[in-house]
Amino acid sequence: MDTNSRIRGAAAAVIGARHLRAARNGQDAAAVWIGEDAGAVVVCDGCGSGASSEVGARLGARLVLAALSRRLAAGASPACRDTWEAVRLEVIGALEDLVRATVGEGGAAARAAFIEEHLLFTIVAAAVRGGEAAVWALGDGAYTVAAQTRELGPFADNQPPYLAYDLLGMPQRAEHEVIDATAAGAVIVATDGAAEVGLDVFGIEACLAHPDALRRRLTVLARGADQIDWGAKRVVRTPAALQDDGAVAILAWRGRPS
Repeated sequence: MDTNSRIRGAAAAVIGARHLRAARNGQDAAAVWIGEDAGAVVVCDGCGSGASSEVGARLGARLVLAALSRRLAAGASPACRDTWEAVRLEVIGALEDLVRATVGEGGAAARAAFIEEHLLFTIVAAAVRGGEAAVWALGDGAYTVAAQTRELGPFADNQPPYLAYDLLGMPQRAEHEVIDATAAGAVIVATDGAAEVGLDVFGIEACLAHPDALRRRLTVLARGADQIDWGAKRVVRTPAALQDDGAVAILAWRGRPS
């Protein structure tokens, strides 16, 4: 969790119950940044078929947040699509450098294989600066503004758009929604696994009350429960609500600075 007197934020990601049973790595990531007069959050979800897509998701969350926070701190507006397109170009440049450094002279096939194995991830991000706020997304997931939740996807053939498709010459369209910052006061962004649970279970004040509150909430949702029915002499098992990996980030603000 990160906070200042006007803007507060929290971000957390956990491994879902299904992946815990299979001893798989978590493929979701989340990050938060709070500045003097601005804040940003981002969640990323690695492609399920990518053998190591958690690598891209974790890198992506940090790269998007770093590029976005620098621009917000310099006075850029989250309501301006050009701000987000500049972030996109910077992140793609960083990923391109990574691909070149790792694949070397391996050729087009090796390049595509590395991207598909490591770098396919979705993005849902939100930012506020002054009296302006916006959500930017590429891929599936969800976000909530003023108690209204918008789900992104599903997409045809269960194939959401990914930022890394830019590296393959197949750029995808991103979503950009400007928020009435004065009326909203907060935004919650989530990957599709967390969205399946329902974003109404993440109370903003409760999840911002403690630095670890949001992660604890996600952890509880990813655990099942066993109760003994002594009369029937059996164990009643309640499955975990969060079966898929889940990442959630919350950004909340009060008023508008003078």
